[in-house]
Amino acid sequence: MALGKNRVSPEVAAELVVLARQMRKLLYTADGIPIWGTKFSEIESDCLSVGNELGRLMIEQSVSGQASHVPKGSTDCPDGAAALIGSEPAAVETPAGEVQWDQPKARLSKSRRDFFPSGEGLGN
Repeated sequence: MALGKNRVSPEVAAELVVLARQMRKLLYTADGIPIWGTKFSEIESDCLSVGNELGRLMIEQSVSGQASHVPKGSTDCPDGAAALIGSEPAAVETPAGEVQWDQPKARLSKSRRDFFPSGEGLGN
């Protein structure tokens, strides 16, 4: 029984089959088969390392892409609209490893406070 079994769409599952074949060729031989005698635990460790790194990269790219596309109105607040004034580095430790991205930074001119918008589309 698989721990934390995830379900993906049939389209994603089909692409993962192709990606898995490509990754096996990079990890092992041109035909993607580990040399005879390779322990199951070694194969398991290799494959889980690739899977974790793929997950980490997907998270990092997704969060970075989301942060770079701040929707209009997401910086509105009761004290008025804040202006985007750049970004600051952010990092989070996930089960797959550390994820880094540039978090958008906004300034509310009325109170002269900086904040990081958390409106729809930025992690909510």
